[in-house]
Amino acid sequence: MFSALKKLVGSEQAPSRDKNIPAGLQSMNQALQRRFAKGVQYNMKIVIRGDRNTGKTALWHRLQGRPFVEEYIPTQEIQVTSIHWSYKTTDDIVKVEVWDVVDKGKCKKRGDGLKMENDPQEAESDMALDAEFLDVYKSCNGVVMMFDITKQWTFNYILRELPKVPTHVPVCVLGNYRDMGEHRVILPDDVRDFIDNLDSRPPGSSYFRYAESSMKNSFGLKYLHKFFNIPFLQLQKDVRLAQGRGCAVLLAGTAAGDISVGRKAGSQTWAVPALLGRPVLPAEPSPHHWVGYSLQSSPLLAAPFP
Repeated sequence: MFSALKKLVGSEQAPSRDKNIPAGLQSMNQALQRRFAKGVQYNMKIVIRGDRNTGKTALWHRLQGRPFVEEYIPTQEIQVTSIHWSYKTTDDIVKVEVWDVVDKGKCKKRGDGLKMENDPQEAESDMALDAEFLDVYKSCNGVVMMFDITKQWTFNYILRELPKVPTHVPVCVLGNYRDMGEHRVILPDDVRDFIDNLDSRPPGSSYFRYAESSMKNSFGLKYLHKFFNIPFLQLQKDVRLAQGRGCAVLLAGTAAGDISVGRKAGSQTWAVPALLGRPVLPAEPSPHHWVGYSLQSSPLLAAPFP
């Protein structure tokens, strides 16, 4: 049941499955393994949502560099992969996990063979991992919400589900099947008007973007890769703010007592900082003489004792 949480499928399929890999899991391709072995600075989670038959899995495959498959095969449960992506102005390693989300999965069928022993995992294997069971927005950095521009009911899904996205998460609403524009029933202005008039998100909420795509001819994929810049920069900002708050806490704790602060008897200078000056030892031991540090090399840091 939890196997999809650990799926990190690469863009290169192995010719044969390793016997040590459990069923339902696939190993990460070697290119990503080499890339991530150098260290990962950021983990970014992108969620793909939409009604059935809107091209979510086709996009999931396209982001991995796989070819377009004409045949429609319903996805039974949530599947996860890692893709190649990097921000153009940084050398940081960004691990991007893309989730192909199924709202309601289909339970797996039990085998028809004779049951020889009581398997405690058998009951779990019958359940599918879907959005009803799992909070897919937890730790989410970006959402791609897809619909079919030729089917009104797929856009109704957007009307219903878009307001439920957490306000801090940027969203790209993606109108798919752009190659079938002659059968369009959803106009771009209709989508933009809905987004502009969406008043359930308070001021300061993250971004909404609208784009159109075709998985058949890769139209719109370049824009989508650029859209990933928004959740990444937001993630980078949050990480740096958290680091800054951590440094502030350490600094406050250090100033409050982690650094020994002393005063030489009869002197007008605080004997502070470890690492800021050189150690000064008293000429003669005295109970009124604290061991501190000279600030002669850092006169701007010397503070008169009141």
